[in-house]
Amino acid sequence: MFQRSHIAPALLLCMLFAACSGSKPMAKRAGKLDAAGMYSEAADMYLGAVQRNAQNIDAKIGLKKTAQQVLDDRLSNFFKVTAMGGDRRNAVNTYLEAMNYRDRVQRMGVTLEVLDHYKADFERVKGEHLMSVYQQGQELLERQDYAGAEKLFAEIAKLEPNYKDASSLQALAYLEPLYQAGVNDLRAGLYRKAYDEFDRIVQKDAAYKDASRLKQEALTKGQYSIAVVPFTSSDKRKDLAARVQAHVMTSLTQTRDPFLRIVDRENMERILDEQRLGLSGVVDEQTAVQVGNLMGAQAVLMGTVIDYREEPGQLRKGGKDAFESYRVQLTNKETGEKYYETRYRPARYSEFYQENKVIVSMSYRLVSLETGEVLMSQVVDREATDHMYYAAYDGNMESLMPAKNGVVDLSGNARRDMRALFAAPRTLKPITTLSSELLNSMSATVANGIQQDLKSRLP
Repeated sequence: MFQRSHIAPALLLCMLFAACSGSKPMAKRAGKLDAAGMYSEAADMYLGAVQRNAQNIDAKIGLKKTAQQVLDDRLSNFFKVTAMGGDRRNAVNTYLEAMNYRDRVQRMGVTLEVLDHYKADFERVKGEHLMSVYQQGQELLERQDYAGAEKLFAEIAKLEPNYKDASSLQALAYLEPLYQAGVNDLRAGLYRKAYDEFDRIVQKDAAYKDASRLKQEALTKGQYSIAVVPFTSSDKRKDLAARVQAHVMTSLTQTRDPFLRIVDRENMERILDEQRLGLSGVVDEQTAVQVGNLMGAQAVLMGTVIDYREEPGQLRKGGKDAFESYRVQLTNKETGEKYYETRYRPARYSEFYQENKVIVSMSYRLVSLETGEVLMSQVVDREATDHMYYAAYDGNMESLMPAKNGVVDLSGNARRDMRALFAAPRTLKPITTLSSELLNSMSATVANGIQQDLKSRLP
């Protein structure tokens, strides 16, 4: 058997040989194309040959000759456009495409020449083109065609980033329509939309006009405050209700919706104590509304844990019939030769199964303190389970074979299934972990429902 250290150099030599052998034929074909006057096609073929093997000197010599001809043709086209007073944008693009071709060849280690008068002509035409585009952009800004102006100033920035104040005007063309849309949406009461528009402005330029102030104004006017009053439990378990409430509040906070404000928990508890509601708990809608108003909220969230069950499973063990293979040495009576025969004897292995389960059901209501309307009312049911199912055998597991209808099952699928059962995990998520995961999932559902409802009410 070959070692990897022997194979790698051999493969490397083969790859190098293939590259070299591919490069030389390509260079020969390129020479024939050049001899036939097809220097553009020859240049492409030479370029491919050099890409395959950068040490192919003949290919590099051929590439320098033919690529220079191609470059001269492109520069000649540029000169014709400028000499005949053609479109400046076309002239500039023609020259830049020629320079891109020169750079592509130069990356292969072959230098092409560009006469100075081409460079001078390009700088002159580019200057004229930039001035023309700049004036067009200003005219579009005056007509408040911001999209068109931004496109023109972006073109200038690509050709010459520091040209006059083109970059500032490009930013203006991008920011001003956003600003105007934000102002209009703010006046129309579309606070979330206005906030997003002003936020895009501030991300680009925090000092643009009064965008930062208007962004904060949109947030202040549109922000929705929710007081989460203490949850209750159908079986009067305050600890369980408080635990579910804590998960819901955490999920609401993690939505990171700037328009959703959760009343500070410490402030809420202080008000509950002051109003002597903390001992009995907030159990009815009237009291919850009273507390919400005291906390300056616009809505109050109430929740009740309807059902909560933890069902830790017991480890169950069962026996399973199987066969164990073994070999017996026998002698051929006619020839006297010895041979081995595989036989099977009954065996039995153990299967283990255990499942942990947590079940929770809760209802919640979001009530508007301005209208008394029930904005949302949902019941959320969740269940989390985890189980382990594995097998164990005291004997030689490698010789164990599955049984079917009292005989050995030699099928591949049956053997794979049995092997998988012996290799199955023997760990189980504890009830505490399942409970935490379940409450997180349920709370995320509640928070997402409230956030989506808020978005629909606050466009």
